[in-house]
Amino acid sequence: MTPQDSPQQGPVDSTEKAGHEALEAQNASDLDQTQRSPAQEKPVSHAQIGQAPAIELSSVWPMNSPADADAALAGTSGAFVYRRDGHPNDRQLAEKLAMLHGGANAVLTAQGMSAIAAICLTELRPGAKACIADELYGRTQRLMHTDLTKWGVTVTEFSTSDASAVTQLAKGASLLVAETISNPCMQAADIAKLAQAAHTAGAKLVVDNTFATHALCRPLELGADYVVESLGKIVNGHADAMLGLAVAKSEDDANQLAATVSTFGMASSPLDCYLTHRGLVSLPVRIERSCQNAAALAQRLAQCANIDRVDYPGLQSDASVLLPNGSGWMLAAHLTADGPTAEELFERLSPEIPFVPSLGDVMTTLSHPASTSHRSLGPAGRQRLGISDRTIRISCGLEPTEWLLERFEAALA
Repeated sequence: MTPQDSPQQGPVDSTEKAGHEALEAQNASDLDQTQRSPAQEKPVSHAQIGQAPAIELSSVWPMNSPADADAALAGTSGAFVYRRDGHPNDRQLAEKLAMLHGGANAVLTAQGMSAIAAICLTELRPGAKACIADELYGRTQRLMHTDLTKWGVTVTEFSTSDASAVTQLAKGASLLVAETISNPCMQAADIAKLAQAAHTAGAKLVVDNTFATHALCRPLELGADYVVESLGKIVNGHADAMLGLAVAKSEDDANQLAATVSTFGMASSPLDCYLTHRGLVSLPVRIERSCQNAAALAQRLAQCANIDRVDYPGLQSDASVLLPNGSGWMLAAHLTADGPTAEELFERLSPEIPFVPSLGDVMTTLSHPASTSHRSLGPAGRQRLGISDRTIRISCGLEPTEWLLERFEAALA
């Protein structure tokens, strides 16, 4: 037994003792004596605190007075009232992610799409203009081009490869939206130049950082006003949670965003926060291995006769400048016309490497943008982005590198 395993944790100072006594008193008031079982009658020592954070499933909290409720809802007391406005698991994770991103505050939402939708609802008005990168996740494109235009928002597109032209295009815009690493063709954006262009034009920059996470890129430090992520991907890393993140650079933007999330019912769930918090702890180790696998696989596939093109940030000449901490765990490969089809390749790699229409798991998975993430764009829209039925997206996991390379080589032979 190690020292940390032992219940003898050493002397408890007066402050800690007072805290334990207050916690015991609160526990006693929360549980009516008539409902206690014999096991619950046994005194509980609070000198030991569980290693894992607890899951708090309450949807509402009792208030001592109307004044207490008013202070809690105003955000001045730090107390919880109603889960839609915050809960312990949300706060624990949000505070940590805000710190990791260098933002004023973070807001968690039910999914990644609700995070970016909340920013749009906060910042845009009827008649507003938004400029978006010409290559984005399919649902984000649908949100901007289809759903927001119903409310009188004008949407124009720009290329992240030509940041010098963005300032002119963004004139009069409220928001500029881009991805750190584009989905699915993996082009790394120059966030600092985009931020300068957005601010010169009077717009705020929103960066979807899902394919990078704070481990590879911190857009707020490069000038972005908001960063969003789908936390259910590699941050969670185990395909068992759905959660969105929006971090604001300014406190005022964060407060307005939190109000939007509450009003539109976009709040997070305790279980998803708990599971994502668990994944966050191991993210640095997992993402390092996944990036190593992706870099090796990208280089090997680029030499394969049945691969027409490989999209991976590490293959860009400026990758080390734009992504100095690593080029990511995602890549795309475009199969040649005379080689195996995407469906045939999926069959050959299954079940060890499955076809999964998502990404960021501990195991390597395959996806097919034309039929999943970008299906809503239609054939013409996909062709414009260089996406065909022979485009596959690969999310690299933690498998031994040589094993991974051998499986792909055999399937593509």
